[in-house]
Amino acid sequence: MSDTETQPINPHFDQDRIVWDDAYSGQYQPVAYSDQFDGQWKLFLEKKIGFHHHTGVETSDPWIDDRIFELTGVEDFLKRKKRGPLYPLRRSLQAMFASKQNRDIGGRLYLEPKFPIDFFRGKRCLDLGCGAGRWTRTLIELGATVKSADVSKHAIESTRRFNDDVESLNLFDIIEKRPDLHNAFDFVLCWGVVMCTHDPKLAFDNVARTVKHGGHLYTMTYAPTYHNSEFVRDARKHYHRQLTTPQQRLDYAYEIADQPENAINCLDMLNTFYNWTVPEEVIHNWYQNHGFENIITLNAAEEHKCAYHVLGEKRGDQSPKAPDN
Repeated sequence: MSDTETQPINPHFDQDRIVWDDAYSGQYQPVAYSDQFDGQWKLFLEKKIGFHHHTGVETSDPWIDDRIFELTGVEDFLKRKKRGPLYPLRRSLQAMFASKQNRDIGGRLYLEPKFPIDFFRGKRCLDLGCGAGRWTRTLIELGATVKSADVSKHAIESTRRFNDDVESLNLFDIIEKRPDLHNAFDFVLCWGVVMCTHDPKLAFDNVARTVKHGGHLYTMTYAPTYHNSEFVRDARKHYHRQLTTPQQRLDYAYEIADQPENAINCLDMLNTFYNWTVPEEVIHNWYQNHGFENIITLNAAEEHKCAYHVLGEKRGDQSPKAPDN
């Protein structure tokens, strides 16, 4: 059977709707979300070229140090912690180059302002849509207690390597079925999830319910730039409408990647049935409608945005401040 016979209507291919509008809420049907990203997390665990040693997935120490630097501006945090206070503050240019070569595959984040290095210490955090666990491990190394959740079995397998508190969770169940998660977390990270669903607004409603008063929510959501380009639109239509086997689809990801080591970036954008882009003002309105304030687009100064990184603080009890706008 073809995808078109087994799947609901696709707004991107069938209706030319790429940019999300809240007026679409309630119009589309969920799909088998547990399958969407599972293959790439399996390939990560198998250490297949293009699916590990990549900024979008790797969980080993040097890459986690990079994620800590992106969030806080502090370099070599893990390395210094493990080697102790005598780790030299200055290194040769040769050693610096050797330690960082190939770690830019997939791109870096340029977030401003930065979080204080102790911002996450002692906080109860939720990594919702944890994937292979890179942000879970980052938050743990920064002193947080983290619950990790995903619908992918290989994501759960990967993240459980360094976090015991991992569970299978469909985020659309949070409001109606998981009162234990309501207003439960000091910091919630939902990275690249809401726009890959049938209803990004409803997805955000569920995510926002998990944040304590005084807590913070960080979301990453595709911007109406690269992901609604003609190239991405045509590539996704070919992937979903012309290719039928997992191997064909994997081969195509390698075919369109700029280099084999970056194949996960391509598969990541291809394999989701829904791949909405969301205007910045829509995202900010979501935050405002759920009682968030001090709403910041952390990558506002980034010249060529692929996504919006948005942080907000839920009104309520006083808590340690996030970076000032």
